[in-house]
Amino acid sequence: MYAVVLACAAQVVYIVAYVLFKTAAGRMDPLSGRHALHAAGLLVRSPRWLAGLAVLMAGFGLSATALVALPVAATLPAYGLGLVLLLVVGMSGFGERPTSREWLAVLITVAAMVTAALSVLPVPPGHGGAVPDRLGAAAAALPLWKAALVCVPSLAVPLWMFCVRDRAVGGRHARPLTGIAYGIGAGVLLGATEVFGEGMAMMFAAGRAADVPSSPHPYLFLLAGVLGVGLLSIGLQRCRLTVIVTVVTVTAKTHLLLSATLLYAEPWPREPVPFWLRAAGVGLAVLALLAFPRHERRAPLAARGRTSPGSDEPRELPTVLPMRSHTLPVVPPSRPGGAPPVPPSQISAPPGGWPVANRQTHPGDTNLGSVKIEWR
Repeated sequence: MYAVVLACAAQVVYIVAYVLFKTAAGRMDPLSGRHALHAAGLLVRSPRWLAGLAVLMAGFGLSATALVALPVAATLPAYGLGLVLLLVVGMSGFGERPTSREWLAVLITVAAMVTAALSVLPVPPGHGGAVPDRLGAAAAALPLWKAALVCVPSLAVPLWMFCVRDRAVGGRHARPLTGIAYGIGAGVLLGATEVFGEGMAMMFAAGRAADVPSSPHPYLFLLAGVLGVGLLSIGLQRCRLTVIVTVVTVTAKTHLLLSATLLYAEPWPREPVPFWLRAAGVGLAVLALLAFPRHERRAPLAARGRTSPGSDEPRELPTVLPMRSHTLPVVPPSRPGGAPPVPPSQISAPPGGWPVANRQTHPGDTNLGSVKIEWR
């Protein structure tokens, strides 16, 4: 029972960390993955962001401790219930309003986690085979090819999402992205972080704490965690909290479930009903990601004139006021030496007459027209 409580507490801690990241990133200059060092400098100089990082690390610790006692699939309902807290925080604290399609994606996410959890059913003796020793498998040496199967996709998926799948399209009618690429990229990286954190926790539980520094677990944990938290911060600065965190959650937990099965002999059911429940949970998780809209909803016509600077939405043009004609006062020419100016009646026209500006325009023409100088 305590493992379930730890899993629920880990999800609450995660939400607190995401809120700290969101508020900290909102006060920073624009973050960009193309300027990684500049973005890293902005992040580490923010006390609020560092507090969020400390809270997130505590969440990793709680989650890893829960996964030592429970299979990954058994902890998934706790993360599904945490999405309810996320929606409450996003709607009340940040004024976010999910669309009907986003609500549908959240419901599919919860259904995926519940379905995968139902696959952890008691197996009758002699039907499911022997249950693998999870602690023994985690305490064993991790082959490099298995580590590569987890790390390489975790690094390649974010690159593919940004370069191919989710590029912003400019133009008059372009709409901002909802951040699916940020959520999937950060979710894959944070899922890999949880996988290697679970491996370290299992090594501690198996009495092999001295072998942790020589294993690849802590180094892959740091690599995936740093990249994942950085990408998450960029996404939270540009997109909504509810969308980013929901996509991060479903991606990370699916990645954790599949990777733990590969690395630590996480029990995959062999009976037909639990087997198809587990497969259906993974399929629903993929369907939830596909259900999220890529672009934000279009703003109403009345609100387009109040868009923020840099937005591609059209604005209302200001009303053009008619030009008024002004008559400039005639200043008589002055005499040298401070003498009084010449009266206008004594000023004689130069040979050929005064130059007169004659503007030639046509009726209905809005241009200024050409100016012709004539001598009279």
